[in-house]
Amino acid sequence: MTDRETMLEQAADWADRLDTLSPDERAELGAWLNAASEHRAALSRMVQLLGDPALFDVVEQASPDTAIPPPRARPRRWVASGTVHRRRVAMGLAAGLAVIFAAPIVWHVATPDAAPVEQVYASTVGQQRQVALPDGSDMTLDADSRVAIAFSVSGRDLRLESGAARFEVRHDATRPFAVTTPEGQMVALGTNFSVDRGAGHSELRVYRGRVRLTVPGQAAVVVTGGHWAEAGAGRIVVHDFDIARYQGWQDRWLSGDRIRLGDAVARLGRYSARPIRLADPALAEETFNGRFRLDTPVESLTLIGALFDLSVRDDGRTIHVSRTGRIK
Repeated sequence: MTDRETMLEQAADWADRLDTLSPDERAELGAWLNAASEHRAALSRMVQLLGDPALFDVVEQASPDTAIPPPRARPRRWVASGTVHRRRVAMGLAAGLAVIFAAPIVWHVATPDAAPVEQVYASTVGQQRQVALPDGSDMTLDADSRVAIAFSVSGRDLRLESGAARFEVRHDATRPFAVTTPEGQMVALGTNFSVDRGAGHSELRVYRGRVRLTVPGQAAVVVTGGHWAEAGAGRIVVHDFDIARYQGWQDRWLSGDRIRLGDAVARLGRYSARPIRLADPALAEETFNGRFRLDTPVESLTLIGALFDLSVRDDGRTIHVSRTGRIK
């Protein structure tokens, strides 16, 4: 076995055990990383290829002057469960990388003079996720959500690719914090806010501070704490809400007035092991009021269906929602 193959096998082993290391093992890993720059690059690459976003920030926080931090408790995203399977995946990747690994891959740490940090964070179906962002801000992902970030010395750009996220933004006047969806852009002006991707629109809800909402073809609107607005649903209209009493997806609730059925299905779908299908697409525009649990999707759909004379059927593969007597 060559030195490179040995290094890659070691990196695969560390990546496989990264979320279960004892304090002594984390210190040992820190020493291994600091022994050669190629070690850090190999471990970063291995974590990326194993496809576990929950481990990315553990490697990201590693520096020559600090011990490896323990990862936060998060749902794992391995292809399948089981130590034996994971070890086979890790070692298989090491063998493949021994052939194609030609140039070092640098894992960027967010410092003022560092290269831009580009990374994707994701959560699993049914499980929310807490993330400490490289700039010191905090992000909460709703279940089955995905956010891509590109942080540089001049800006903090985030793209909500699916689902929903809430942000506690660390103030930095020189680096705007902007969240983009297909419908518009939300720029924090020192704040705590959430963005939720719906069916053809995005909801901005501000809990503290101010957020500038920009939608193509319309004048920008500043939304302040205790207010919410939609992008992509026609003219921007700002509504108020009671911050102290409001319970949303962060509390695993679907609640509000004039909730679109299509949005309800999308949000409940983040907590459902099986896809939810509306038999008639026109049903998506039906609206209702109320408060329903997100983490019991079938039960909540049944209650919502009673408002519209809808039938909900779970065939073990798909949850079907249709007018009574019209399930196909």
